[in-house]
Amino acid sequence: MTVEAWVAPRAFEWGDEGKPSTVVNQQDKAARRGFSLGVGRHGVWQFGIGTGDAWYETAVPQAAALAAGEWAHIAAVFAPTEGTISLYLNGEQVARTAIPTTARLAKADVPLLIGRHNQPAIINGTFAVNMFNGQIDEVKVHTDALTSESVRAGHKHDMQTFAGGSIPDARMAMDRSRYDGDRYRPGYHFSAPNHWMNEPHAPIQVNGKYHLFYQHNSHGPYWHNIGWGHAVSEDLVHWRDLPVALAPTAGSVAPDGVWSGDATLDENGVPVLLFTAGNDSQRPNQATGLARPADPGDPDLVEWKMHPTLVTSQVADLDVGAGRRVRFGDFRDQDVWKEGDTWFQLVGSGVQTTSGQSVGGTALLYTSKNLTDWTYSGPLMVGDVEAHPKTGQVWELPTFLPIGKDDQGRQRRALLVNPSFPDGPAEYSSKYTYYWVGTWDAQARRWTPDTTEPKLLDYGDHFTGPSGTVDDKERSLVFSIAQDRRTERAHYDAGWAHNAGLPVQLSMRPDGDLGVGPVEEVSRLHVGEPLLNINEPTSIADANARLADIKGDMLHIKLTLERGSADTFGLDVLRSPGDEERTRLFYDAPAGQLGVDRTRSGNNSGVDANLGIQKGPLTLSNGELSLDVFLDRSMIEAYANAHKSITTRAYPFRQDSLGLRLFGDGSVVKSMTIWKMGNLTD
Repeated sequence: MTVEAWVAPRAFEWGDEGKPSTVVNQQDKAARRGFSLGVGRHGVWQFGIGTGDAWYETAVPQAAALAAGEWAHIAAVFAPTEGTISLYLNGEQVARTAIPTTARLAKADVPLLIGRHNQPAIINGTFAVNMFNGQIDEVKVHTDALTSESVRAGHKHDMQTFAGGSIPDARMAMDRSRYDGDRYRPGYHFSAPNHWMNEPHAPIQVNGKYHLFYQHNSHGPYWHNIGWGHAVSEDLVHWRDLPVALAPTAGSVAPDGVWSGDATLDENGVPVLLFTAGNDSQRPNQATGLARPADPGDPDLVEWKMHPTLVTSQVADLDVGAGRRVRFGDFRDQDVWKEGDTWFQLVGSGVQTTSGQSVGGTALLYTSKNLTDWTYSGPLMVGDVEAHPKTGQVWELPTFLPIGKDDQGRQRRALLVNPSFPDGPAEYSSKYTYYWVGTWDAQARRWTPDTTEPKLLDYGDHFTGPSGTVDDKERSLVFSIAQDRRTERAHYDAGWAHNAGLPVQLSMRPDGDLGVGPVEEVSRLHVGEPLLNINEPTSIADANARLADIKGDMLHIKLTLERGSADTFGLDVLRSPGDEERTRLFYDAPAGQLGVDRTRSGNNSGVDANLGIQKGPLTLSNGELSLDVFLDRSMIEAYANAHKSITTRAYPFRQDSLGLRLFGDGSVVKSMTIWKMGNLTD
């Protein structure tokens, strides 16, 4: 028999359970019956055939592997009378394996499937993988063994049918419109065009354009096969999708994963990416790799080339203090910046006692004069997981950004970390971002936090994975991943998982603490005139009368409330007419706390059984609470008094949970403006 097809893979699967992503198959390998033509890791393709008593398989060498994003003609010839299985790429033989001349195909009693494995591996109990990702055309199954001349002639004939005799481009752009009508998928918060994303990272501004990268699995909405997605923007709020920038690649420093990192400019002003390079053949399997643009003049910086060697590797005997050792094997998520003629690099890790007890997370500090040769300086800071359990045994995504200078001219910075819990408990995972504010002396390589007490940046349980940059306006900007905390089944049904929070700007408050608020560019998402504009003191009742006809789940609400005599006051969003469902943003004046009450939010597809109430300390400003609230379908973000934020999610069951209502008799509406919001791709 002969099996052939034209294929254009978008990306290559991991090859779970050693199974290929099938192009065409009718196989039961365990029973040694049927056949399979498929693609394995890094584009290495193969053909297998069962005779009932044996399974014969041959694969091409890496030199004949398929290239992502390009059409190719592949053919497999099973010729038992000649005693061979032969593989052909674009008409040329690239592999040949001897088999017994007595071998005969034993048919498998299963369906013939194109693009999907007969017996796939299952990820997270939900996702059937070993599925071809890309385009397939002209699948042919012949009942005879074609000769080399016939395969070559067939390929030549196909080439003659193409315009100009050239293989056409493979159209691989992912179409966001497939999600139109999804009531939970945000419209103006950045998301991957398809499937899975986690941390957006390595933000950088180059020639006036903002580039953002993110952890991405182009095969489905689950964590696996991670590479770097890429998008570009001129205003931080409207984004254009670009091809995947980095992917696990055979023969590179990152054959098994390209995980979070950062970006900076080299000595010539050319952007450079530093990433966590995954290589499971090494221990630890995490190190720092570097990539440069293939064409620095390309305004979109579409293509990137990995440096051939690692630039930073973790060693077991790093000095992290007397009686301590580094947590060997946890070494990821670079943060890179330059001061003077020196680049600094932070890498997330953990510290243990020499007996193996967790001390806390850490950010390891390195310096370099050229971005490829790095010198270890020591831990920038070490956490205390016993005193502060929610800060984790490992720190991920350390982000170290300037926020101004103090009265003595000392540089003030904020250190943000994402706690990780490899030793548990799982209940704290993917919920928190903690920070410290202090002074930084670059010459002495010394960071002095104001206090060792960690502070929670966002009170909503969904702001994690910070990554930052300083733009040409000298703003310290932070991007985050807004965990959706949905079930695996919900991810499967929706076809996507997670999205980014809005970019936020850090500042130094008069009291020295960290301030956080939305970037001014969010106003560019406003559509038309305001739906409501209250600009003089108004009672809660009168304001609610004016709110009665305003409905929506893509809104920006700017609100200032004066406490007055109210103890608890605030705003309900995504509210049903009878108050059966609503998400409540509130201020508890006696307790001095800002919070969100999701006990009535609706939890259609959420992984948490009880959404509960989340809150944290906030001091009013002259008795007033000023809120910037962003509703974006399942996303709710609220920024209070330019100091604290709440990032949270809601999945209402009811279609009519679209209303707004103020509460807190005795409080006064000083001002309130509401805009409809447009989409990030408009």
